[in-house]
Amino acid sequence: MIKNIFFLPLLSCDECGGFYSGCNNCCQTVITRTVYTLTGITGATGATGATGATGATGATGATGATGATGPAGVDGGAGVTGATGATGVADTLAVGTTTTSEPEVLAAVTDSGTENNHIFDFSIPRGATGATGATGATGATGATGVTGATGATGITGATGATGPAGDCYPVGIDAVLTACDNVTAGDPYANFTNYKVYPEGSGVFTANGDSICLNESGLYEVIANVCYKAAHGDCAEVALCLNGTEICCAKRRLNCNDCGVTVAHMLDAKPGDELAVAFRNTDCFDGLKVNLWIKHFVIEE
Repeated sequence: MIKNIFFLPLLSCDECGGFYSGCNNCCQTVITRTVYTLTGITGATGATGATGATGATGATGATGATGATGPAGVDGGAGVTGATGATGVADTLAVGTTTTSEPEVLAAVTDSGTENNHIFDFSIPRGATGATGATGATGATGATGVTGATGATGITGATGATGPAGDCYPVGIDAVLTACDNVTAGDPYANFTNYKVYPEGSGVFTANGDSICLNESGLYEVIANVCYKAAHGDCAEVALCLNGTEICCAKRRLNCNDCGVTVAHMLDAKPGDELAVAFRNTDCFDGLKVNLWIKHFVIEE
C-alpha cells in the first residue's frame, strides 16, 4: 500500500494576517489529508516479447590517458670496422688518331690502349659532295676607261759608229699570197676561201680554209689587217697562229675606240707549217673583216 500525503496551499489573510486554505475568507487551521492507495496482488510474469531491432551505434568514447613509458633497452654497442682496401690503379685517357672516312659510313671510336691506359681513335665520315650550283648570269660589260695622256717624246740618242760592211746577199720575193675574209662574229678563225697567189701556179702556198700551208722552208713576212664597223667591249683579240699555237708577239687587242688593227710578223718556216689568223671574244662585233698578205723571201744567186 502506498501512502500519499497532500497539502493544501496556504494563502495569506488580508484581515487578520493569518493563513487560510483558500476555502473560506477567514483564518483556519491547515487541514492535512492522507490518501491511501491500495496495490493489488502481482500477477504472473508474461512471456518475453520478441527482441527488438538493434539500435544505432553510439558515439565513440573519449581517448583514454597515455600509459607510462617502459624502461630503456640495452645498448647494442658499436660494430667492428673492416680493414681499408688497397689503392686501385688509376685509368688514363688519351686521344689517338683522327681519320676521315667515306660519306655515309658510320662514325666510330676505338680503344687502342691497354687495360688501364685508354687511347681513343676517332673515325669521322666526310660530308657528301653538294650539288653543283646553277651558273650565274653574265655580268654587264663595264664602261671603257679613259685613255691616258700620251707621254713626252724621249731625247734622241747619239748616232752610233758605222759598222763594218757585211756580206751582200741579194734577197728576192719569189711568191706572194693575198686573201680576205668577212669574219662572222664569234668565229675562232678567219676562213680564207677568197685568195690569190702570185705568180699563178706557184706551189709555195696551199689554202685550206681556216689555215694556209707553207710548203717551202725559208723566211715569210705575214701582215694581217683587221677592221670592223662597231665593237662592244675591249676583251676581243686577233693573233697569228703557227701549227695551232699563238705567236705571243703577234697578238693585238681589238678596242672599242679603234676601227682596226694590224698584226705583222717575220717567221722562219719549215715545209708543211700551217699558218692561221685566230680571233677571241668577237661575239659583239659588227662588220669584222681581215685582209692577209704573205711574202716568201729567197736569196738570189
